[in-house]
Amino acid sequence: DLTHQIDDDVGFLAWELRPAVLDHLGLGIALPRYVREWSQHYGVEVAYEGDGFQSGQISHEAEVALYRIAQEALTNIAKHAHASRVDVMLETRDSAVVLVVEDDGVGFDPDDAEIRERGIGLLGMRERAGLIGADLQVESTSGDGTSIFVRHTIPDSPSRDV
Repeated sequence: DLTHQIDDDVGFLAWELRPAVLDHLGLGIALPRYVREWSQHYGVEVAYEGDGFQSGQISHEAEVALYRIAQEALTNIAKHAHASRVDVMLETRDSAVVLVVEDDGVGFDPDDAEIRERGIGLLGMRERAGLIGADLQVESTSGDGTSIFVRHTIPDSPSRDV
């Protein structure tokens, strides 16, 4: 049983590292596939809403950054949240692409200095958002889950060559 679990975990990790579907079909196809696989792997119910997003509205670099932010948010949920349900939304709203990842887990205090110092996942999400000029907000309360909001303004003419 342990060998099978390790094999499953290594296979999932390898798939997480570089999903070819992101490069070939874009965020609109890659993210819901990842969310489904994550849900099955961790046994956490996930509701995904992404009908309002079309790949190509933003640069490939921005699509990759949003994908990685969603991955990190879901990784944090698996490690720390003890959540039974997660909601992931990707949509275009008011000339921006918006990504929301919310869980019903244990939550935390985002102003806690200890969490900020050792919270490499949160730091990574903030850095990725900053690199593409997106705004990232974290809302959480101990005992009441966590919400990650990312808003990336759609440029006048997105480039797919990044």
